[in-house]
Amino acid sequence: MMKNKKLAALLGVLLAGSMAVSMAACGSSNNASDTKASTSSSDTAKKDDSAKADAPSDTAGFEEVPVGPSGTAEEQDKPAGPLTVGAVYFQPIDMEPASSGLKAADASFHLEADIHASQEGTDYGYGKGDFVPDLTVNYTIIDKSTGKEVEGGKATSGTFMQMNASDGPHYGANVKLDKAGTYQLKLSIESPAAKGWMLHVDPETGVKNHQFWTEPIEVTFDNWDYTPRQW
Repeated sequence: MMKNKKLAALLGVLLAGSMAVSMAACGSSNNASDTKASTSSSDTAKKDDSAKADAPSDTAGFEEVPVGPSGTAEEQDKPAGPLTVGAVYFQPIDMEPASSGLKAADASFHLEADIHASQEGTDYGYGKGDFVPDLTVNYTIIDKSTGKEVEGGKATSGTFMQMNASDGPHYGANVKLDKAGTYQLKLSIESPAAKGWMLHVDPETGVKNHQFWTEPIEVTFDNWDYTPRQW
């Protein structure tokens, strides 16, 4: 009887040891599996990041060219009383409604005026740096070799349309201009008064300045070296 008890106890110890070894092996196997899964996940993430880095951005090929000498930025953000005015051009774009202006397929470029309030513009109730809406922006492209408005182009003068792009609101139009040369861009900017905007004039809430509401602002971008591009 005593021998049987000792034998049973010995078998119990051996069985417990065998189960411990089995559980340890299982844990080791799970750890290895987790490590492989983690490594695989890390490799996948690296591949995804690499693919994102190699993928072209949404604006690939997009290039804004400042209107000015040799396409430099020295003519940009001109101070003009209550406004700052910049002018750039880039590839022709399609707009809605489609009946407004030249189609992209018929144009050489999209000409844009970016107009924001200056510090003086705060006297009219604008926030400094804010886009100024409902302006009437008349433009003319002049051939410097003749001193006259461009001939043979399309939409080389007129009134910019007010529109939104992914980077915000601006004034612009598609233009057809095939001849390389040196040009001048003239802008005549009229206040929103023509479109019904009014001003407070009472002592408590009135704006400090009224001049722009009665006198247009003239802005010139001179010596614009233009070469037709294949966008």
